[in-house]
Amino acid sequence: MDFFDGYPVKEGFKGDGWELENCKLTHEANPESFEIPSSEEASLVKIGDLLRLHFTLTGPVEKGVPRAERMWVEVCIIQENCFYGHLTNEPIAIESLTPGDVIQFNWSHVAQIYIRRDDPRHSENA
Repeated sequence: MDFFDGYPVKEGFKGDGWELENCKLTHEANPESFEIPSSEEASLVKIGDLLRLHFTLTGPVEKGVPRAERMWVEVCIIQENCFYGHLTNEPIAIESLTPGDVIQFNWSHVAQIYIRRDDPRHSENA
């Protein structure tokens, strides 16, 4: 798939100057300080949900530039063991990405779920 909704699709979990962080591995290495959503929550994801991914910079990083950009994608396609989402942020350091680009990822790349207030999982509704 080259395009979806008129936007380019970035497949393979990486692109020019970036790759998706495997947040599951980062959590396993730092369980006390790096929390991630449970694997059970993957089955609750639906089209339109916002998920945060970490785009690690792969090229030389200038002083003062973070090692990764933490950005949200809006889920637009759900397949077995794979998701696609429209990038909702404007990247600062990664020039090869623009808002709307479609990012392919799997559950191990998800750092956080944005829980809307009307969602039963929201802390105010618990």
